Amino acid sequence: MANPALVLFVMGFVAAPLLGAVLFQLPNTLSALIGLALAVFIASALALYLQERSALASLAALWTGWVLAVVMVAQALRRRLPGAANSRWTKRGALLACALPWFGLALAQMMD
Repeated sequence: MANPALVLFVMGFVAAPLLGAVLFQLPNTLSALIGLALAVFIASALALYLQERSALASLAALWTGWVLAVVMVAQALRRRLPGAANSRWTKRGALLACALPWFGLALAQMMD
């Protein structure tokens, strides 16, 4: 079994931005936003379901929900703020935000 800190690091700085970049390929439509909202709900419910069974799987589902929520908010902003420059900066900010939970986990471990 891999070291949990290494798994979380890879999830935070590799998998999460890659998933975010893939999700940005979705069309910027209302139906895509509704689909992302539904996916956030499903990921959250899955995290709650897995909480007692596997902490790492629950954390992965929670992190997936975070990435989905970040992309959903960024897509909504891109709909409201037209223009190539706004779209570019919104996408960059969202991809950076995908890694934010890692800093919270690292801070929690430092305080322990």
